[in-house]
Amino acid sequence: MKNSTIVVFSGSANPLLGKEIAKKAKAKLGNLKIEKFPDGESYCRFDEDIAGKKVFIIQSVCPPVSENLVELLLILDAAKRMKPKKLIVIIPYYGYARQDRIVKKGEPVSAQLVARAIKLAGADGVIALDLHSKAVEKFLKPKKHLKALPTIAAYFRKKKIKKLVVVAPDYGALKNAKKQAKVLKAKTAVIKKKRLSGKKVKMEGIEGNVHGKNCVIIDDIISTGGTMAQAIRLLKKHGAENVYAAATHGLFVGPCIKRLNAAKPKEIIVTNSIPQKEHCKKLKKLKVVSIASLLAKEIK
Repeated sequence: MKNSTIVVFSGSANPLLGKEIAKKAKAKLGNLKIEKFPDGESYCRFDEDIAGKKVFIIQSVCPPVSENLVELLLILDAAKRMKPKKLIVIIPYYGYARQDRIVKKGEPVSAQLVARAIKLAGADGVIALDLHSKAVEKFLKPKKHLKALPTIAAYFRKKKIKKLVVVAPDYGALKNAKKQAKVLKAKTAVIKKKRLSGKKVKMEGIEGNVHGKNCVIIDDIISTGGTMAQAIRLLKKHGAENVYAAATHGLFVGPCIKRLNAAKPKEIIVTNSIPQKEHCKKLKKLKVVSIASLLAKEIK
């Protein structure tokens, strides 16, 4: 039985996920009209009354990032004007999260600006998934920060992989890798990297035993795939039997698909925080696990 006081709306960034979340939350998926004007401007309109209701807006700020962000802000503004009891935005993927600090003089802190814009547009709260850093968490208030680790870990537990090692792509990710290894009852290893420039890193070796092991590299984002492809090749060079690449958010932009196909991992596992239908056609070994139940639980 659907809860009549709660209504879920989905933006156009990831409508299949929105539909799945609403179904699992036993909540009504509301009617939201979204269009583009001839000049490219976004337009939205709620086709039902939401006054006095608890409203959840689902929108990933994924490619095209700026278009999806503007659409989200317009939806929030339109919703707030209809006087809902509560307006919560669910952001499975938070675009601009990696621009969370000033590296060079004259830059914006884009992650903070996006957080301010979301609040100004009318959001009473934010539910986000695997944000890039602690800094982004601080920008979003009030917020609920969820982790996809249990969903990804459940996938690997079902496979019952023996001789499993969780590999941290760098020392900064080692703490998280140890948490993942504990859940999976696995060993850990870490890749030793040296930064050559702002865009280039050199992988110098591995701390930990990976020879003859089945390795899984778990990161938060796979974007251009350079780091992940290097890590896969390095682990194979050090005698890893199979290498699995996993991440919460699969962007797969630029040369990423070519790089990962060439690196030949056993599997690539990502969540559906970003639509993966087109990537599945091009990226060999891609497996997608759903975070709908995780997000639906928060709505309930």
